[in-house]
Amino acid sequence: MIEFVKLGIEEILPSIEDILRGQGIPKGFFIKDNIKILVEKSLDLFIAEATPSCIIQEISKDDFYEIFIGEGNNEEGAPLEKIYPQADHLILFAITMGSMVSNRIAELFDNNDFALASMLDTTASCSTDKSVDFLEKRITEGLIDKKLITNNSMVLSYSPGYCGWHINAQKKLFLYLHPELIGISLNESCLMTPLKSVTGVLISGNKNIHYFGNSFSFCYNCKVQSCIERQERILNH
Repeated sequence: MIEFVKLGIEEILPSIEDILRGQGIPKGFFIKDNIKILVEKSLDLFIAEATPSCIIQEISKDDFYEIFIGEGNNEEGAPLEKIYPQADHLILFAITMGSMVSNRIAELFDNNDFALASMLDTTASCSTDKSVDFLEKRITEGLIDKKLITNNSMVLSYSPGYCGWHINAQKKLFLYLHPELIGISLNESCLMTPLKSVTGVLISGNKNIHYFGNSFSFCYNCKVQSCIERQERILNH
């Protein structure tokens, strides 16, 4: 059964430090006043334009297998292939910041306001990431309240297009979850609209099932390398 999850702006709003890091500005770096003004403007615009929405749906391992396989193009040794069979719970999710904020970003670029457009783009991306963090935490708390997991369990998200899970898995994920209910569409190249959207699966299980190194062949072409920070979270859990 599909469930709608409320995402409050205050719960997903990134910090100034998050936005600056997203812009490639390291922590402790001196920030000029014009940059600070841009960050503040981007936050104000995001608050005014964003309409965050989220849906989730629990899924069995057998049904998820079909989504994971997709069209058979996953990388050999994709970590998720070994992770999901050990899970206690699997929950599909879709999150979007809405079309208005994506349209405003495009409008700013079209009007050659590249600085503010770039800052708003980063702000929206950071908020999308923070929404996933919020959802992981909320699902964790719900499972703990129901006494379905222990303190040694973790809920982490995995998305098509990352860690060897091919992007075309989106097609079957969309057929099962129906992200169009919150305004997300998918084109033939598996690109989502609005752009500030994310889909995937939340996996609950013993923290050890989530741990894997970044020495796979596909890791060398990864520009994100977010798994490093995730592995640190697992070890410190």
